[in-house]
Amino acid sequence: MDIRQLRYFIAIAEEGQITGAARRLRMAQPPLSQQLKQMEEELGVELVERVGKKIALTQAGQTLYKQALNIVHQMEEALAEVKETGDGVRGTLSIGVSALSSYRLPDHIRQFQSRYPLITYKVWKGDTQLLSQWLDQRTIEVAVVRLPHSLTNCTTIPLLEERFVLIVPAASPLFGQSSIPMQEIARHPLIMPSTPGLGIYELLNKEFARLGVTPNVICECPDLPLIVSMVRAGVAAAIVPRSAWETQPQANIGCLDITGTSISSSSAIVWQTERHLSKAALRFIDMFALGEIEH
Repeated sequence: MDIRQLRYFIAIAEEGQITGAARRLRMAQPPLSQQLKQMEEELGVELVERVGKKIALTQAGQTLYKQALNIVHQMEEALAEVKETGDGVRGTLSIGVSALSSYRLPDHIRQFQSRYPLITYKVWKGDTQLLSQWLDQRTIEVAVVRLPHSLTNCTTIPLLEERFVLIVPAASPLFGQSSIPMQEIARHPLIMPSTPGLGIYELLNKEFARLGVTPNVICECPDLPLIVSMVRAGVAAAIVPRSAWETQPQANIGCLDITGTSISSSSAIVWQTERHLSKAALRFIDMFALGEIEH
């Protein structure tokens, strides 16, 4: 069994049908079916079972799929490492980003691109669970997340610490004010960043609880640019990191400093501690670790 056959099997497993896998691989269906048959004959086990027009992996097939992913990823990483030479780093850098940290990523990539113009990028956006899955599967090498995070087996470099601000629509009675106590914010309709179980949401709720108040949350949203857009549309106010306000169009939105609290927010770059990283990923990390990120 060779690497080509493993790629075929991965496509079959992920598509759940020979037709879809053949389309994805840009090959005819009969040769792909023959390759699957050869693999089963070589291994002496059934790898798939037919369920109507779909196919499902047997236990042996699930084992092969998991191992095939590892082998193909290791092969791709080995080839990429061989191709990388000196300062002329080339290849593809796969980056994951949480919806609560995505607004700074374009600047980070622009800065890195100016140093390594031969690098291309794949950017994946998702919640913590997806980022963890993508790191495990080696779909991404590094991720930019909002602290605190719940990723395991990862090394973390915190980025710039920043204060929260309250942003309000132009129609709000708070529009034009320069500051507001954290405790008073609870009396106003709020769009809450993230969802229960994730960092910022829990951080803000714990602070409201410490102050003995319950926030008037009318909407929860895991995407900061969308939150800013909803505030601009007049839906409600929102507590966001200051940079989320600074990097978005500010027309029809007011920004108030929050007093009576010491809570702050930070993004971080993370990666799996034990895995091999491409030179591109290592240099992307170094840009943060050496303090060379422009703010």
